[in-house]
Amino acid sequence: MRRPKRPAIDFDPFDDDEDDRQRVPPRPIHQHTDFSISNMSQISQRSCYVTYAAPALDLDSLPPNLSSTSSQINHAEEHFMPLLDVDHDNNPSDYVDPTLKARFRKRTFAGDNPMLVWMQERDLFLEELLRLEAPEIDQEYCATNACLSIGLYRCPQCTDVRLFCHICIVERHEASPFHVVEKWNSQFFEHCSLQSLGLVVQLGHPLGVPCPNPTRAYEKGFTVITSHGIILVTLRFCNCGIAASRSAQLLRARLFPATTIDPHTAATFEVLRLFQLLTFGSKVSGFEFYTALTRLTDNLGDPPPDRYNVFMRIVRQWRHLRLLKRAGRGHAESGVAGTAEGECAVLCPACPHPDKNLPSAWKSASPAKGWIYSLFLAIDANFRLKRLSASDDKRDPGLHTGFAYFVEEKKYKQFLAQTTSMPAETSTCSNYDAVKSASIRGGKGVTASGVGTIECSRHDMKRPLSVGDLQLGEKYANMDYLYFSSITNHSPASCIVSYDIACQWKRNMANRAAIYPPDAVGTRFHQLSITYLVPKFHLYAHRSECQNNYSFNFTPNVGRTDGESPERRWAAMNPVSSSTKEMGPGSRRDTLDDHFGDYNWRKVVSMNLTLLRKIQEAVPMRSEHVSAFLQFSRSLPVDTVNAFCKMVWEWEAGRSTINPYETKLATESQSKVRLALAQEDAAAIARDEALNVHTTVSPSVLIHQGIELEDQQARLANDSKALGASATEHQRSQLIERRSRLQR
Repeated sequence: MRRPKRPAIDFDPFDDDEDDRQRVPPRPIHQHTDFSISNMSQISQRSCYVTYAAPALDLDSLPPNLSSTSSQINHAEEHFMPLLDVDHDNNPSDYVDPTLKARFRKRTFAGDNPMLVWMQERDLFLEELLRLEAPEIDQEYCATNACLSIGLYRCPQCTDVRLFCHICIVERHEASPFHVVEKWNSQFFEHCSLQSLGLVVQLGHPLGVPCPNPTRAYEKGFTVITSHGIILVTLRFCNCGIAASRSAQLLRARLFPATTIDPHTAATFEVLRLFQLLTFGSKVSGFEFYTALTRLTDNLGDPPPDRYNVFMRIVRQWRHLRLLKRAGRGHAESGVAGTAEGECAVLCPACPHPDKNLPSAWKSASPAKGWIYSLFLAIDANFRLKRLSASDDKRDPGLHTGFAYFVEEKKYKQFLAQTTSMPAETSTCSNYDAVKSASIRGGKGVTASGVGTIECSRHDMKRPLSVGDLQLGEKYANMDYLYFSSITNHSPASCIVSYDIACQWKRNMANRAAIYPPDAVGTRFHQLSITYLVPKFHLYAHRSECQNNYSFNFTPNVGRTDGESPERRWAAMNPVSSSTKEMGPGSRRDTLDDHFGDYNWRKVVSMNLTLLRKIQEAVPMRSEHVSAFLQFSRSLPVDTVNAFCKMVWEWEAGRSTINPYETKLATESQSKVRLALAQEDAAAIARDEALNVHTTVSPSVLIHQGIELEDQQARLANDSKALGASATEHQRSQLIERRSRLQR
């Protein structure tokens, strides 16, 4: 990758003596770069700064406005910079005297604004586009050597724009039979299929080898969905004695059949890969993508055969097979039927996985090191990923339910059916949305009000068997099942769990676990050491007691984890809800599983650069914060610091119930002060010692009204500034009335 050119740097140092004194000419300093080419054709460079003697200047002959400059330097000692290797990409200022002021002259190039440059070439581009709408003037015959036929056909998908006869154009497309060619009709080019020119696609044999016993696929033409349109081809299967099945013959030609018995339609692997990646990146729906394919085929209102439902069925099967292939199920002796639950999920490589990425003696690690084997989990729900009442599990059960991220549906629903009589729990904290949503979410015509999830809060990755549909909000039974399912699979001995309502959710967790079926709870829950916290952004909606006891900032061995990773994931997943809400239950789960897997995969492939970038930022910032902390500690009395540190250590070790971070001083609100003053006035009136400023105004009332008056004046000033020139007459009249009331 070429490095951008650096701006030229000139240093103009001057001394700070009086301007009328004859000064020694400064020694200009310039940057010099040497380039060299090695034997391996690699270019290296070496930059340095050099000085040279400047010619004497006659300052008296200079104009008055040039006799002094703003850039000065103290010449008490000679400033000469030796030749040094400079790494401008890391820290160029390390090699420049800080007393010098550099003047950067930015060089401009024609490519700095390519759009302006292109605008000058618009006529050329337009002319070349028009040139492609007609054949070359000097071409009359077929472009194939020794062919004397008239050339009328060309292929827009090929780079060769020359014209060929119908025989040669067919021969050139034996290996690319799904291109759509064009025919010159003496006025313009019109679409023409290779099928109409006699091209036949023969399966079951290598290219160019005739089949002794071919069988035509379909008399009306075999439909192929490609990345540049939906076309009809003449396709023949091999019917020899050793021939493979028709589905296998299509798959070996990279064509995915729509059916397995007598296929009449297939989609190319290329268009399936394209659609899958587009759905990951742009969240385009299948209908929008298929509509674009029909317009690529014919944009004049003559659509090709309708294969939308067929295409969507193929897409589901393609996603399912890709999931199994990447999980290695094609190499397993047990095949697809032997796939274990959660086996096809993309695991987080940075999370602790026993028997996979942990040392053999990780369980016996000391507390000083054992905390690095803790698992960080985040719990949340998304109510945009809902599903309308379309289809059901009987008609659309799904292809890989339980193979990846969604829990196995039958077990999940059986568990929910057994917990319908669970007693409702009242909240002792703030009236948080997750608690209210347990009974008000959903609506008419909605089968699933959203999805709940348990995921890695450190690296923002979905965990196996940790996603499930919600019916009426974040009920404890739903979230409990997902939580137990997640920790049962791939969990170490210690967990840090963050949830918006962790303070309420954990209160009766043990009691609920005792009521639930044992196979749903598992054994890991009773073996884990669990710390419950509240995500940082959601924490301040809780009471002050929760803010002290469930804060990441006050918990040791959690780093700078914020617990908000599900929110970032939902921002990327919400656009897909417009298409998944109309799907059947199985199709929706398969689609969301596919998106979750791609998100995890992109996290995995970018984790090396992400961790490198974060550690490059964290290491110097750690030193800076340690220095600031030590400086702050030295400014406080030693006894106070020691006493507070002892309280923190005891609280973190669990030996003390006193929270050192809890505020001891009660805050005084305006309403509380007003109440105290009113009580003083009442006591003074009872003693007949009241001193009123007015017959109905006591000193405390006067102070309160003065504060309110200042507040209203400040609000009026802000609203007046925010009122633009396009304000309506109603807005201006309201502002004038407010000002008049304050002036009375």
